[in-house]
Amino acid sequence: GSAVLSSGAMMEALRLSSELGFLISDHPEDPEISAGGIVNEGVAEKLGVKGIPRIAEEIVVARDLMLAEATGGRLHIAHVSTARSVELIAEFKGRGVSVTAEVTPHHLTLTEEAVLSLGSNGKMKPPLRGGEDVEALIEGLKEGIIDVIATDHAPHAPWEKERGLEEAPFGVVGFETCFPVLYTELVLEGRLALRELIAKLTLEPAKVLGLDRKGRLAPGMDADLVIIDLEREVVIDPEKLRSKGKNTPFAGRRVKGIPVGLIIGGEVRFYEGDACA
Repeated sequence: GSAVLSSGAMMEALRLSSELGFLISDHPEDPEISAGGIVNEGVAEKLGVKGIPRIAEEIVVARDLMLAEATGGRLHIAHVSTARSVELIAEFKGRGVSVTAEVTPHHLTLTEEAVLSLGSNGKMKPPLRGGEDVEALIEGLKEGIIDVIATDHAPHAPWEKERGLEEAPFGVVGFETCFPVLYTELVLEGRLALRELIAKLTLEPAKVLGLDRKGRLAPGMDADLVIIDLEREVVIDPEKLRSKGKNTPFAGRRVKGIPVGLIIGGEVRFYEGDACA
């Protein structure tokens, strides 16, 4: 995916969003700037491939924030990856613009250096960035500048990811590893409170999407629940993922906080399943 290239079209979409009350969710990337890029421009030099500069994201984030301000439209910015994007969102939120934003588990826990060992399982859009970006994303999450954690789950067949860094498609799987990785890396490391992590994965996404019956434990809400064993510890094994996609950047990582049960609409779908164990 890439952003709407036409500023006029995006402005009209946001104007209609203001008028009719719907949400515009944007993948902020200027494809003319990122064209041919494989990984973040820093590590790209080490690997001898073309890089995806931060500005490819930031220029679209800035434009769309300005258009949301001009039109009164409702904007959601997907998978933020740079420190400057966080700054821009903070500035426009402070000015009362109706904007929310999300970040992925991999952008919160991995830097571009991980690509050197992960290869194509470290290739996604936006790419993994620098340590200063990761810090800004964590701070932005804590401060409420970034509202939501979303996995950007993108499964690919093994043969697709085995085509090498340049030929492999962008994207990693994230559903099953999301909570354990973030609980281990952020909550147990004292970077984020458990309540905050849960809210960013449940209550806040429900608010962004206007899903009034989801995201809370209360009478009248949909009984969609995940049961997690906070003490259970496993090493993530791609072959044990339930997803057909095994392209995880977290293989071999020791994590705690394993989902052991799932209830959807009040119906138990699995309990004590293997999850990623």
